[in-house]
Amino acid sequence: MRRFPVLLTSTLVGVTALSGCGDTLGVGGPQNFALLFSVSGAPAAQAPARVLGPSDPAAIVGPPMVLSGSNGTLTIDEIRLIVAEVELEGDDDDCGPADDDDCNDFDVPPTFLDLPLDGQPVQAVVGMIPAGTYDELEFEIEDLDDDGDDDFQAEIALLRTQIRSEFPDWPDDASVMVAGTFSTTDAETPFRVYIDAEIEIERELRPPLVVTDDAEAIDLTVDIRADLWFVRSNGTVIDLSVYDWSATGELLELEVEIEDGFMEVEFDDES
Repeated sequence: MRRFPVLLTSTLVGVTALSGCGDTLGVGGPQNFALLFSVSGAPAAQAPARVLGPSDPAAIVGPPMVLSGSNGTLTIDEIRLIVAEVELEGDDDDCGPADDDDCNDFDVPPTFLDLPLDGQPVQAVVGMIPAGTYDELEFEIEDLDDDGDDDFQAEIALLRTQIRSEFPDWPDDASVMVAGTFSTTDAETPFRVYIDAEIEIERELRPPLVVTDDAEAIDLTVDIRADLWFVRSNGTVIDLSVYDWSATGELLELEVEIEDGFMEVEFDDES
């Protein structure tokens, strides 16, 4: 396994296709590429990466994330994310004169991630990717109303319907949901918090990701330090119960903290 350095410290349910240069690449054939997300600091994975999709919308059941601070204990039971864009970028110098500048870039539709908290990686994108050299991974966390991609309007509409079927009160401006409890010696208060975060994450892949025609399995894993989202430098944790949506109708803004919680990208080539 190779680790790519982080250039910007600044995270998906399964998708149906990768696309580029106007072509659509189905996932019915050999699956030689997967984008995974995992939470570092949690127990090591003991099972293969789990795949979530429209046929399996149930939340992942597993051990919670427990964060202790001088002001109390934050227990995180669930984290959901909207990833509005995922893109692997190739070398624009390889584009012909008739191509646009992103002819070697491959985009996937917006996705909705149920983030495992037990260290197991979850597949966010899986499918075919054409042979080539890719030197950057980009993905954006934002709500579905921001910078909508004209190429994926149908997918955005379906994703919005899926999210609202699970969370009818999901605010239009929210991109992250966190549920759990905040406990002190006197009380334990449950919460479900929506977060307004608009983050563009870019990871340069060095060495570049090289996909060959005979590649069997190429995995990119994004390492997430979700604890950095909620633990303050002074040793306290954020009392998320103060922002419980049903009680306050208030969105929490944690852009910097969430941005800093996305770490390096690991590359596992089993071809």
